[in-house]
Amino acid sequence: MTRVKICGLMDPADVDLCVRAGVHAVGFVVDYPVPVPWNLTPSKARDLINKVPPFVNSVVVTGGPPEKIVELANTIRPDIVQLHYKETLADVKEIACRLDRMGIKAIKALRVNNEGKCDFEIANPVAAAKALSETKIAAILVDSYTAVRPGGTGIQVDRGVFKEISEAVSLPLVLAGGLNPANICQIIAECKPYAVDVLTGVEETPGRKDPEKVNQFMKHAAQL
Repeated sequence: MTRVKICGLMDPADVDLCVRAGVHAVGFVVDYPVPVPWNLTPSKARDLINKVPPFVNSVVVTGGPPEKIVELANTIRPDIVQLHYKETLADVKEIACRLDRMGIKAIKALRVNNEGKCDFEIANPVAAAKALSETKIAAILVDSYTAVRPGGTGIQVDRGVFKEISEAVSLPLVLAGGLNPANICQIIAECKPYAVDVLTGVEETPGRKDPEKVNQFMKHAAQL
């Protein structure tokens, strides 16, 4: 089965909902550099992560310079840190190495716009993925990107671009962007990602998950 992460959790009820639905990872947006609806303080995120049971991964989604990321990770102690902003290749290398020594894995998001270019110092997604695969990150997350919102866009990534990346690197790939219960079966069948990451596609309102959508998403994802 393709692994599933549900992101943007903000309260214990939604953590419990996702765990009961069978998700493999739960994501918390923490101290994100620009305003987004799901942003948590480190103390709030730590409290929620303490409620995540064994065998479900906790993921902190954030961005910024290495010192900030490492300090945040040391405070919250998640299983994984997802770098989802404008980190440079040098930043990613440093952060991944320092987190590795702490026993925390790092994932880097490649945010691709509708022209097929990355919001990264290496604009070509395949070249960027190859460069990132030389660092100590554990996986690459391929997400959509707009100038208005850096994540949670509800817009799908070009599947052709995702396939090109998957053919070019051996790192596990996580697919995000525009996923929902109605399209997840087709997308998993076509793209065959290691994991998928959903946020707005299972929401009732920003920051509040819809139980029916969460359960239907997991039901359909489990079919493949």
